Amino acid sequence: MTDRAFFVENGYWVGPPVLDATQVAVVSKHFDAVVTGQYERGRAPRGVNQFGDAMVKVAWALWADAVIYQVVTDPVIAETAATLLGVPELYLWADSLYWKAPQAVGENAVVGWHQDKQYWATSSTDQMITACVALYDANETTGGMRFACGSHRWGLVGGTEALEGEANTGEHRRPPIPVGARWEEVCPTLMPGQVTYHHALTFHGSGTNRSPSPRRSITIHYVSGEGRLVNWEPTDDGFFSTIGLGNPFRGPLFPRLWPYVE
Repeated sequence: MTDRAFFVENGYWVGPPVLDATQVAVVSKHFDAVVTGQYERGRAPRGVNQFGDAMVKVAWALWADAVIYQVVTDPVIAETAATLLGVPELYLWADSLYWKAPQAVGENAVVGWHQDKQYWATSSTDQMITACVALYDANETTGGMRFACGSHRWGLVGGTEALEGEANTGEHRRPPIPVGARWEEVCPTLMPGQVTYHHALTFHGSGTNRSPSPRRSITIHYVSGEGRLVNWEPTDDGFFSTIGLGNPFRGPLFPRLWPYVE
């Protein structure tokens, strides 16, 4: 089975390392700087969410740090994502840093099962894909990413519990699934520097980090060139205001990452 065939069948794929050990160490240092509020580019991220002492999520971190920017806009990662999704163009949709504390427990340390597209109603297309760069040894003990195999073929499913819920302290609360569908989840084992890719409709999540080291990952979200702005209402920060309803995602906030242009 080819890599793309595996992705089409399962909704996720595990890629080879894109960062070596030295690069992982450098990126991790910059990652920690952003998480602790040090912004070398002089611009704050779009959002920082603190989940108690257990987890931190930083959105649009590429605005804040040049090294994070290089990872988020990496053409090799983008080309792989475009090939798996089977589209000729990919544009940046967003990025996020996820930091989990060592030996963190409780609902604040869990990312519940969800589909990314559930939160992306402003995009007209579900031809969207996420790459997740692991800066740690990813496995079940360290709170590695889990995927529900083939769930991207179920369409958009409601009733998920993402990032919250009293039952998320233990085994993930599973979402409702279509009649006749089978739930099969995997938690790939990754070395630092490896990347996973998943479709915007693939159910995924991550458990608690029970290891003695922090869990660090960089997620890169892409939208295919066909995507248009829909279902949008103005926000206080003016995000999307330069696009206009019905128009494609273009401009400084949505740079084209594949095909790559110097």
